[in-house]
Amino acid sequence: MTLPVASVVTQKTLTEFELLKYSIELFHECDWVISCDHYVNAALQNIPNVTCLRLIESDDCDHNIQDEIKQQNWMKVMMTKFDAVSAHLEKHGNCLFLDSDMLFVGPIEDSLMELFLNKNIDATISQHMTNNWPVEAKHGLFNAGMFHIRSKEFLSSWISLSRDYKKYNFYFEQQPLEFVQRNFVSLNFPINYNIGWWRFNTTHTRERLNNLQLINDDIHFGLRPAVNFHVHTSRDLEYDNFGQFLVDKITDLFRQSSNPHYKSLLEFLEGQ
Repeated sequence: MTLPVASVVTQKTLTEFELLKYSIELFHECDWVISCDHYVNAALQNIPNVTCLRLIESDDCDHNIQDEIKQQNWMKVMMTKFDAVSAHLEKHGNCLFLDSDMLFVGPIEDSLMELFLNKNIDATISQHMTNNWPVEAKHGLFNAGMFHIRSKEFLSSWISLSRDYKKYNFYFEQQPLEFVQRNFVSLNFPINYNIGWWRFNTTHTRERLNNLQLINDDIHFGLRPAVNFHVHTSRDLEYDNFGQFLVDKITDLFRQSSNPHYKSLLEFLEGQ
C-alpha cells in the first residue's frame, strides 16, 4: 500500500525532512506532496515520489519567539499544509500529514493502516499527552504535526476556523483542531506514535523517559513498539533545542541495539 504523505518544508527544515523521508521509507512506500519555498523546490522537484507546491515566500518565522512578524509568517507557512493535504485528498482520498521534524523508528501498524481507509472515520489525530493542563489549554489538546484525514469537510472546517485564529485567540492552526474534531468521527493515535519531547519535559513527566527501552532490540514506549518521534534533530534554531535530551536518548538506544534500521538511521543522522 502506497502511503499518501504531506509535509511543509523550507530551507531551514530541509535536512530534517530528509531524515523524515529516509526514516519512514525504511518501512513504507510513500507518495509525497509538500508545500515548500523556492530553495526546497529546486532541491526536490526531480525526486520521482515528491510533488512540490511552491507556496512559501519566507521561512523567517517561528512560533516560539515573541516577535509578531515572525509569528505571522509562521501562520502563513502553516496554512500551506492544508494545500498539500488537499492535493492528496483529491488524488488518493486520504492523507497522512507529518511535520518535517520527525524520525520514524518502526512501521505504522497494519491495523491502523486499515483504519486510514475506513470511510466511516473522518480523521485520526494526536493528543499532546503532556498531562500539563494549563499548557494544553493554551496550545491545544491535539498536536497538529501528525494527523490523518479522509474527510474534505473536516479539512474545510479546520481551514475556516484557522483563518479566524486571531479573532478567537486560538494558538495558530493547532488549537482549532480541538474544536473541529468535536463535529466529526475521529480516532486518536496511540501513545507510541508522535512521541514528542513535550511529553517528558516537566517534573511530573520526566520519569517517562524510563519507559523508552529496548525490547528485543526494538525501541518501545512502555510495552508498545515506538513508531515515530517528534523532535528537532538538525535544524538551526534561534534558541536552545528544548528536545535535545530526547535526541540523546534515542541515539543512545540506537547505539545499544543491533537493529539494522537503527544503525542506518544513526549513520544518516551523524552524516547530516
